[in-house]
Formats: sequence, C-alpha cells, structure tokens
Amino acid sequence: MLKNKRRPGSIINMSSQLGHVGMSGRNVYNMTKFGIEGLTKGMGVELAKKNIRVNTVAPTFVETPMVKNFFKNKKFKKLALGNIPMGKAATESDVATTVCFLASSASSMITGTSIIIDGGWTAQ
Repeated sequence: MLKNKRRPGSIINMSSQLGHVGMSGRNVYNMTKFGIEGLTKGMGVELAKKNIRVNTVAPTFVETPMVKNFFKNKKFKKLALGNIPMGKAATESDVATTVCFLASSASSMITGTSIIIDGGWTAQ
C-alpha cells in the first residue's frame, strides 16, 4: 500500500462493541478490543497522508456458532440481548456489508474511526 501512491488503501480492523464499553467477566477481551480501537486511531492519522484509510468494525454479538453456544446459557443470553435496544444479535451480513462499505470508495473520507454495529448497546 505504501508503494502504490496512486491507488488508495483501506485497512479494516475487527473489534467489538466491547472495545467501546466494558462488560463484567470480559476484561481481557475488553482490553484487547480497546487496544485495537487505539491502534486504528493512531494508524488512521499516521497513514492518512499516504492515502491509506484505517478503520474498525465493532459488532455486538453476531449470530455465529460460537455465539449460539454462548446463548445456550439463558442467563447470559438474557443479559446480552437485554443490553441491545433492538433486542437481537447482529448477523454475519450486517458485518460483511459494513466491511464492504469501508473497503469501497464510498467511504473515501472515513479514517481513524469505528463503525459500531450493536443495535444501540453503546448509545445507552
């Protein structure tokens, strides 16, 4: 990307809503996701002049086999979905379409930030 100055570049990091808010019992996960958010901001500023954008996608719980397994614990499922005003987990498509947007020229002025796909969790 650094060698190809004519074509813009886009780095997309995967984070989580838990890179923006804490959650009990998830301290190490929170720490790593907050780190990714900070890395994105710093790289976004540093690489902007080189025509490289750096952003993060930060979803809530996504309907994957791993999350479905977590949701077998009814108490945890109630806690997680109870914190999402939309009342549901994100889909893989929700995440994929956001990644496609950030990879495209439609997001040419977006850098150093995070798109949070959380159904309103962090808006509370």
